[in-house]
Amino acid sequence: MINKLVYMLFSQLVLIFLQLELGSWGWTLPLAMLGALYLVLAFGRSWGCAAALFNAVILASLYGSWSYLYIVINPLLAGMLGWWIDRHDEDVRPDFWLPGAVAGCCGAIPALTQQCLSWSSSGDYSPALAWLLLRMLWSMALSAWLFEAFIIFNEALAEYLGLPRFFTRKGGQAR
Repeated sequence: MINKLVYMLFSQLVLIFLQLELGSWGWTLPLAMLGALYLVLAFGRSWGCAAALFNAVILASLYGSWSYLYIVINPLLAGMLGWWIDRHDEDVRPDFWLPGAVAGCCGAIPALTQQCLSWSSSGDYSPALAWLLLRMLWSMALSAWLFEAFIIFNEALAEYLGLPRFFTRKGGQAR
């Protein structure tokens, strides 16, 4: 259990740092949320929801204002992935891009909401709204691909560290 906790905290802190760095360059990628979604797959729903809440509180305290939506959205998304996995086959299939795409959309919502509110308060509905929606679609597409990459990378890392893996979670044997 202590190994899982250390892995969860370390991986979430590294991913939060990377997310903040990429966010400072204008990339709205939910890297910490993708890491929490992998923890749902490998360790179970409670670990993933705890990781999602952990990264949501840190991001909301750093970003402020509309980023408090992360505190609601991230654990809810992790819980929904746990429900989805319980209802579906656990083998990695092509539709595993879907949680990553939803995380990309949910990760972009606070930034989009803040931008739209600043436009409405100034009375200027900028033609950049199309660009903003395009960035959201880009975030969704890239997050979908990154979630698949997270599964592959973290499976190799978990096997190396001797931690529970997604491929062996329910049956206890490799598939």
